[in-house]
Formats: sequence, C-alpha cells, structure tokens
Amino acid sequence: MFKIKLFSAFIFTTFLIADIPPGYYDDAQGLDGEPLRLALHNIIDDHIPQSYSSLYGHFQSTDAKSDGTVWDMYSDVPGGTPPYIYNFTSADQCGNYSGEGDCFNREHSWPKSWFNEGMPMNTDLFHIYPTDGYVNGMRSNHPYGEVESATWTSQNGSQRGNMNSYNHNGTVFEPIDEYKGDFARTYFYMSTRYYTEDSGWDDNDMVNGSNLKDWAVVMLMDWHLQDSISQKEIDRNNAVYAIQENRNPFIDHPEWVGCVWGECDSGTENLPPIANAGPDQVVAENQLATLDGSESYDEENIDLSYIWTTPIGILLNDTTSSTPSFTTPTVDDSVNFIFGLIVSDGELDSDPDSVTITVFHTNVSPVAYAGPDQTIMENELVILDGTGSSDSENVNLSYSWSSPVNIELDDSTRSMPTFISPEVSDSTFLLFTLIVSDGELESDPDSVTVTILNSLGFISNIFPVEFELRQPFPNPFNPTTTIQFNVPVMDTRHVISLRVFDIAGSMVETLVNGTMESGQYEIQWDASQHASGIYFLKMESGPSKGWGRGYIKKQKMILMK
Repeated sequence: MFKIKLFSAFIFTTFLIADIPPGYYDDAQGLDGEPLRLALHNIIDDHIPQSYSSLYGHFQSTDAKSDGTVWDMYSDVPGGTPPYIYNFTSADQCGNYSGEGDCFNREHSWPKSWFNEGMPMNTDLFHIYPTDGYVNGMRSNHPYGEVESATWTSQNGSQRGNMNSYNHNGTVFEPIDEYKGDFARTYFYMSTRYYTEDSGWDDNDMVNGSNLKDWAVVMLMDWHLQDSISQKEIDRNNAVYAIQENRNPFIDHPEWVGCVWGECDSGTENLPPIANAGPDQVVAENQLATLDGSESYDEENIDLSYIWTTPIGILLNDTTSSTPSFTTPTVDDSVNFIFGLIVSDGELDSDPDSVTITVFHTNVSPVAYAGPDQTIMENELVILDGTGSSDSENVNLSYSWSSPVNIELDDSTRSMPTFISPEVSDSTFLLFTLIVSDGELESDPDSVTVTILNSLGFISNIFPVEFELRQPFPNPFNPTTTIQFNVPVMDTRHVISLRVFDIAGSMVETLVNGTMESGQYEIQWDASQHASGIYFLKMESGPSKGWGRGYIKKQKMILMK
C-alpha cells in the first residue's frame, strides 16, 4: 500500500468532547496500516441505512447552523456573510434551478456514479451534504483537487478547472480552504467504511473502488493537516451516529489518518509545545494585572519554560513566570497593551501567542490638605490655607471648610478663607476640616488645628529691650510649670516659637508659634500626658519679613511624677 510520512505536527484537542461510546474503538488500538484500516472497517460497518427521501429531514440535525439555516459548504463564507442562505423548507429544496441561490439538494461528495448508486452508500450521511443545486451540478462527478486555472467560480470561491499538481492533470472541483479538511476526512471514511465492499465500483482519476489513488492520498492528507477538525464536524459526527449508529473514526481520532495512509507517530518525535497567553483582559489604571500562560501545554507533558515580551514602558515582575504581573500605568483614555508569549520544552519553541490587556482611565479622588497647624494670638486675622490640596488629573477643585461653633469664616468655599481669632481666657484649640471635590469625587477630610493664645497676660507694661526665656518655675515640677519670656521692642514683628523637646531631641509639644507684639509673657505647660524625665524648652525668634537677626533661648526642665 502507498505510504507517506506526515511532516507536520497535527495536534487535536476537540475530540475530547466527542460522544464516543466507551470501548467503541478498542479493537483498533495498537494497530496501523492495513490492519488498522480493516479493524476500523469492521467497527463502522453495518450501519443502519436510511431512505433517500429521509435525507432532507436528517439534514436538520446534521447540517443546521446555530440560527437554524442550512450549512451549505459550497456557499458558506466562514466569518463573513454568505451570498445566499437556505431554510429547511420544501420551498428551498430542488427541483429545477437555473443558477446559484435557487435551491439546495443532496450532494454525494463521493459521486454516486462511482459506486453505481448502490446501497447503503447512496444514503450514507457521512458523505452526503446539503449544497446549492447549481454548484452541485457544476461540480458534477469531477474529483476534488486544486485548480490551477479556473473555468468557473462559485460565489463563495469554490472553483472548477484544470489541475496540474500532485502528479495529476485533469478537471477537478476545489472547495474553499475552510472546508477542505471536512471533505478529506469524508473520503478517508468512505475508503475505510467500504473497504473490501467495493466490488464493481468505478476506477477513475481519483479512486479505484474504495481505494484512493496515490496523488489523492497526498493531497487529502495535506488538506487534513491544513484544515483541522472543527466543532461543526464533531457535532455532525455525533448527529450522524445518532441516526446511523456508526462514526467517522478520522474525526474521533485524526491521528489515524497518518497511521493508515502514512506512518504512525511512534511517540519518539518531539512536537513543539503550544503557547497560550491567556484571555484578553480589561483592567483599570494603577491596578495589579496578572498574565496567565498556564494553559500552554506540551503533547509529551514536558515541563515548559516561559518567555514573555512586553510593550515599551511595561515591566513584568518575572518574564519567565507562567503568571507574571505588573501594575497598570496611568492613562488618559483606554489603551491596549499587547504581550507576547513563547514557551519551550527545552528543545523546541512554540509559535508565539499574544494577549491584549486594555487599560482604562479611572477618576481618582482628590487629596485635601488643610495646611499646617497654626498658633495665633487673640483678635488677629487668621488665614487658613488649603492650596496644598491636589488632584491627580489636575482638575480644578472646589473647597468646603467646616469650622467650630461660633467661628465664622469669610467664605467657606475658598481655598484660603479667613476669620478673626476670638478672645480667649486660656489657650484654645480650634479644629477646622477641609473636603475638596473634583466635581465627581470628594476627598477624605483633612483638618488643621489653630491654637488661639490669650494675651498671655502682659505681666508688665514695661517693654523689654531683649529676648529672654526665664527659668520655668517650679522646676522640677509635676505636672504643671509656668514659663515666662520677653519679646523686646523691634523694628519689625518677630515670629516666636516655643517648643518642648525630650532628652532624645524629639519635639513633644509646641506651646507658641506665631507673630507676637513686644511685651512680657507668661504661659503654663501642662505635662500630664508626658512621662517623667528631662525636657528642654527652646524659644526661637525670627523676623516675620525674612530679614533681620534671629534668636534662640533654651531652658532645662525636670518632670517628676
């Protein structure tokens, strides 16, 4: 028997969902060549013949598209719009026709003249398809082949014309590429189902009885490899089995084509792995996205290594991981990022696969900043400052300030509202809260504390001539000590800060921070919230306008609880 070797890796996974009865092919296991062909013949032999008139009805379960129309491989345009469609009605069945689109009939893909219209071949659904009557007539009983120069072309691209390849020259009919594998596996079925039952069959350019001519074997095996099994074929195989109670073994086990007419894969040839970069994803900006190449596989179940390629500016945490991740960038609008994956079994690399990650823009809440805390004397103008608030999209912000009871801001919707500090009998803390909005989202609230000092009681109307920070008294103390300091008459107002530091040098409390008039001041420090230890009082002064001399004074305090 003529044998050829398959040089292409032919990988199928769709058969996993075929409804193969348990044990159906047991008698064929471990065989190849003619013994395999004979074993398969015995398995699929003696199917239940159907009447010729019943075929139109059976087509509704074997050859219906998802929308219920006729699946005509001579007019269908996969992925596009067919030039015409048929419904399973008597009105669309032939009769007479004068051109394409008139009606459909029953096409014997293995022409019935080749087996003398005998039974059960004449109604075997595995080689009979619903097709346009006119195209069926143009095909006539010519062999399938590859047209070099067309004399006629159908509206979906099927052709009739002269073939001059595969060591064959003559008139042939060529279906479109998307269905060549379907017809090839149909011919392998017929050559096997009627093996040894072909007495009196035709000997022509393509076949001798049920045996394929050498050129036809080579061409049909190429078609088998180039157009792999589709879900259409799997569903049709199951549907015909429900009617005839036999199956097309070359749809269930496509590798058996090579085992019968070529060389069976011994299992020693290494096949390249298959990369699967995972499903496309849609992810918001500034989020963690994880790629998934874990569905990549190797027919020999060899552990795979992974190599991801990334768009410019995207950094994966590990380009050799099956599931690397990255943080999506900030974008102004939706942007597609395409990642490539190649897997290797250590000897062979896969073809590349790719996945698209679509990153879309999201509005981020603005950030409120109510400004630094302030210490102010009573009856002074206080200016709050929210200008440090921000929005990542640089949208103009609106401001909403909330203030303590009895404090009235001049405009609570300004970035820098003002008020006059009230008179207080002792140091008073006023808490102001700011929320900003970008028109869609609001910020979390931020707050600022304004400490209002009373006049600290001018303990003398005498205006000092120099800065002075006196020794606190009592000292040691628990928990309160009195602090007195002088602010001299100066040419310019000075900013005075009075802060307490622990022995480690960390500031623990601010007692005064603001501009002060000349005078002698007294303030009490309540250290009840602090631990016993040594503390340092530091007084700093500096000109409010940024020029002039500054001063620093220090005193040591001991808190004993």
